Amino acid sequence: MEFLLSKLIPLALYPLGLGLLLQLSGQLGQARRRRWGAWLSGGGIALVWLLAMPWTSRQLIWGLEERSAALTPKLIPTADAVVVLGGGLRPALAPRQGVEVAEGGDRLLTGLRLLRQNKAPLLVTSGARVSFTADDPAPPEALWARDLALELGVPAHRILTNPDSRTTAEEARDIGSLGRSRQWHRIVLVTSAFHMPRALATFRQRSGLEVIPVACDYQLPSRANYGRPTLGNSLKSLLPDAEFLYLSTVALKEHIGLLAYRFKGWS
Repeated sequence: MEFLLSKLIPLALYPLGLGLLLQLSGQLGQARRRRWGAWLSGGGIALVWLLAMPWTSRQLIWGLEERSAALTPKLIPTADAVVVLGGGLRPALAPRQGVEVAEGGDRLLTGLRLLRQNKAPLLVTSGARVSFTADDPAPPEALWARDLALELGVPAHRILTNPDSRTTAEEARDIGSLGRSRQWHRIVLVTSAFHMPRALATFRQRSGLEVIPVACDYQLPSRANYGRPTLGNSLKSLLPDAEFLYLSTVALKEHIGLLAYRFKGWS
């Protein structure tokens, strides 16, 4: 129940949920002829519009991704294992013909690239099955990531799995335990750039290992490579777009998650 609540409660703090709650409260207030009803309703619309604007979304994502780019060393040292956090794959469930790669699949591809560069002798795939449906046939993500790594040519003896961790905090704790059992000292941590600040802080706090961050899955090019704004681009940047509302939500999720983890002493 606690895990379920940890997934449900933040939905009310994300742009769409909070905007709808303000709208609903405003409508109820107007129905009772309360002056504040119109303000709440307008505030809900303004909030969703603001965070669906490409300009706003880019600032939020750049704020995380620029930190991750600065954290990733230009020369990556060798380590005991390359750890790829869960996210970005879809299981081999019909009608799919095999494991499929979504945008966050860059995590696994980056891990394989580091393995081929001999940055570590082992690849650790991580991620539990997170589902609230009955009889979900999907195995833990760590296992489908392993299957795809095998298909792409990684020998089985070079892959370890961490299939029971549902959250970043659990991944840090469980991989730390795995590392201690194998006498590891250093790991290379691979995850999406927007997720790296929280993941790195959590692993350094909870794993007991030296952690080398390697960010990937950048949602945007850097500011310097974004190009110069035009009149058309500037106008479009002020209009709401569902894709950018999603990116704003991703960024806010990371900030809220980091605050929650700090409050609990996990990062």
